[in-house]
Amino acid sequence: MSNGIYTQSEYHGQLIRKIVCNGEERWFFGEDCSVTFDTLQDCREAIDHRVG
Repeated sequence: MSNGIYTQSEYHGQLIRKIVCNGEERWFFGEDCSVTFDTLQDCREAIDHRVG
């Protein structure tokens, strides 16, 4: 799989993106890709923590 953004969705008003960099899939939300997560579930939990 080539590097790039492959999935975009919304969760609690936050844009979630799946990126691939050097064969590694990572997830982040918003515009800040400096903090990424291993799984979509981890990303959603971070949003829940931030919103809640």
